[in-house]
Amino acid sequence: MVAVIGVGNYLLGDDGFGIHVIRKMQGIMEFSGVKIVDAMTNPVMLLEAMDGEDKVIIVDAIDTGDKEGVVDYRFNPKKDDFPSDVMLSIHDMHFKDLIIMARDVYELPEEVVIVGVKPEKIEPCLELSDRCRKYIDDVIDFIKREISVNSTQKMDR
Repeated sequence: MVAVIGVGNYLLGDDGFGIHVIRKMQGIMEFSGVKIVDAMTNPVMLLEAMDGEDKVIIVDAIDTGDKEGVVDYRFNPKKDDFPSDVMLSIHDMHFKDLIIMARDVYELPEEVVIVGVKPEKIEPCLELSDRCRKYIDDVIDFIKREISVNSTQKMDR
């Protein structure tokens, strides 16, 4: 099974990008059978949503350095192949550290995909910047392809 997890703080502008994406997904019929979770900035909620899944897609605002547009990173949390240039922080804890600590407690998926865009403004407000807002549909299309690939792989087994 695939889970799509939005992370971020909805009250801090672009930091809530992942939450904006999953809220829009919840209204799209194609995602009616997909596990969609709003993990906010809560590491326990994130781990609980990942537990026992085959694949997880995490949507967030990502510090991508100079990269613009939709960016994705893939890794297997059961191995030490975490991308070194991902600075994803869940409530003051780096995602890599969270995964390492959770390995013996949770049944982590074989594949995690982190997808998002570079934030423009992280400040108290409920609105995304124009730059982030224009990428919501692109990220949703990316997620559709990921879910489709996963479904095709299961049928081939």
